[in-house]
Amino acid sequence: MRYALVQAAQIASYSDAKIRSYFTNMLKGRELERGIKLKMRVKLAAKMLIVAWTLMKRNEPYDSDHFRT
Repeated sequence: MRYALVQAAQIASYSDAKIRSYFTNMLKGRELERGIKLKMRVKLAAKMLIVAWTLMKRNEPYDSDHFRT
C-alpha cells in the first residue's frame, strides 16, 4: 500500500499546481541530499492520506487549499 501511495504522491506532485508548490517548498534547501526526493514523496503521501481520511470522516469534497504553502 505504501508503494501505491508514493506513486500517487509522485503523480500529484507533477500534475497539481498546489501540491507541486507544497512539494517544492518541502525540498527547498535540501536538493543536494541523497534520496531526499523519495523521502519527501513519502511525506507527501502521508499528508495525502491524512487529508483523504479527514475528508471522508467529515464527508467533505476535496479542496486544493489543504496543501497550502
